[in-house]
Amino acid sequence: MTSGVVLYIEDNVTNWFLMERILARFPLVNLISIESAELGLELAKSTHLDLILMDINSPGMDGYQALEQLRIDDETRAIPVIALSANIDPFDIEQGQAAGFADYLTKLFNIKQVCEVVSDLLNRSS
Repeated sequence: MTSGVVLYIEDNVTNWFLMERILARFPLVNLISIESAELGLELAKSTHLDLILMDINSPGMDGYQALEQLRIDDETRAIPVIALSANIDPFDIEQGQAAGFADYLTKLFNIKQVCEVVSDLLNRSS
């Protein structure tokens, strides 16, 4: 059964509620939502996380900068990070994959796709 601690970095509170509803399909998944990459990095260093879902276009530090910071820290380097973006251009998707995100999902969310990717990555890490 899919389980784990998932951090969702997103500045839009409406999307928090949407992600909570999507991941409610996994009763053993603990979702933590936070509004900025800076706060997410702090939390990643102090809390055991199994997966990070990150809006890559957030104000302040963007998702690419945050991923770079996660990868240079021994404590956070192995946490899989999924990029979430409204950018649907194939170039943007390729850029996200090349940067080292475990996956790149576009908004508006395809609920089935989100569930499959989250389940796959959490089951790999457990």
